[in-house]
Amino acid sequence: MILQKDIDQRRARNGQGLLPPNPKQWENEHNGLDLRDKLELGYDGALCHHSAYSLLDGVSIFPHGQLPLARKYIDHFRQSGRKAWSGMAFPVGNQETLVVYNDSHPSNRVRATLMEEFFHLWLGHPATLVRIYSDDSNHRFFNKQVESEAYSSGAAALAPYCSLKKLLEKG
Repeated sequence: MILQKDIDQRRARNGQGLLPPNPKQWENEHNGLDLRDKLELGYDGALCHHSAYSLLDGVSIFPHGQLPLARKYIDHFRQSGRKAWSGMAFPVGNQETLVVYNDSHPSNRVRATLMEEFFHLWLGHPATLVRIYSDDSNHRFFNKQVESEAYSSGAAALAPYCSLKKLLEKG
């Protein structure tokens, strides 16, 4: 739920060079900047996913290779290429959520994945349906708009537009 003080803070960002030129991305940029404000990071400070997740109760993060699974299941998710699995969050028990990420990915991909999963939880997105082994190629049913919002908000939190703009202006 967005409070009035948050709405006022978002309004104050307009015309400050903090938002990208594409208005379709403003909400995602606000989400990323809201998180940075909550963590008192400013716009240029490095964002550690542990800090972000500390704002959520009952969430644990694991590389999938450390889960107690048979090797064939772990290896199944270590495939590479365009269809490689990156991460997911799912409820376990009553008040717990487990975020699992593909530990074979490079660290920058893991950071992006963890921030995307954070925003799914932070924004209260509904869970998607996942089938591990299916008869066809449809392992996952999801809402593209929800996925885009979480990914774009995570990207904005990791690299705010205003910081990127400053770097580009410096060459």
